[in-house]
Amino acid sequence: MSEQRIFGFNAVRESLRASGRTNRLYIAKETKVRGRGELIELARAAGVPVEWVPLAKVNDLAGSKEHQGVVATISPVDYTSLDDCLAKCPSQATLLVLDQVQHPKNLGLIIRTALAAGACGLLVPVRGGALLNDAVLRASTGALLHLPVVRCNNVSQTLRRLREEGFWIYGLAGEGGENLFHVQWPDRIVLVAGNESEGLRPGVRKACDVLARIPLANEVESLNVSIASAIALFQIQAWRKGMA
Repeated sequence: MSEQRIFGFNAVRESLRASGRTNRLYIAKETKVRGRGELIELARAAGVPVEWVPLAKVNDLAGSKEHQGVVATISPVDYTSLDDCLAKCPSQATLLVLDQVQHPKNLGLIIRTALAAGACGLLVPVRGGALLNDAVLRASTGALLHLPVVRCNNVSQTLRRLREEGFWIYGLAGEGGENLFHVQWPDRIVLVAGNESEGLRPGVRKACDVLARIPLANEVESLNVSIASAIALFQIQAWRKGMA
């Protein structure tokens, strides 16, 4: 189930058109690539990042020189659209948004926790975060295969769309904000967790309805994003079961 690599114009074009699993497109910058403009347009339409790299890098990624100057990496899981994800959400639902979480182990642990805590879906940005590859799948111990994953071209815009769909947006913040354990959680929740070192980006923070913090003792400044997400997700679950 590891991340796969495909190469050659026809294979890459078909993947961009149909698979919904393409993670990234690599184009050799020193080579005249057949249909380059079409591939770039398809990638942009599908929200797939494009990287211009040396020919040697493309040779290495493809494991062959018969690549026609293009290679694409494909996720071991299918992505779903936001519309499809929302259509499957019950009236009481939690969605988790990760704003550029970088480390595959963190991402995998968060995915496993989200599934265990009853989250209905995971939203990740197209750019800036860890790819859903074999390392993430292993860290999630297979949970990645069972949690719907949506890719966002713009996290802030996606949060505004979710608000229009009746969700309240809660950003996990290391400082300020409302005590997480005092929140009266609504039926439809979006929980947003930020990058390991920087937290939520300013635009994403601004798009949240509420910032929630986990109160810490003994001068501890912050928690790992996977731990903070787990605490928040299970606090939401406990609230819904009348245990909080």
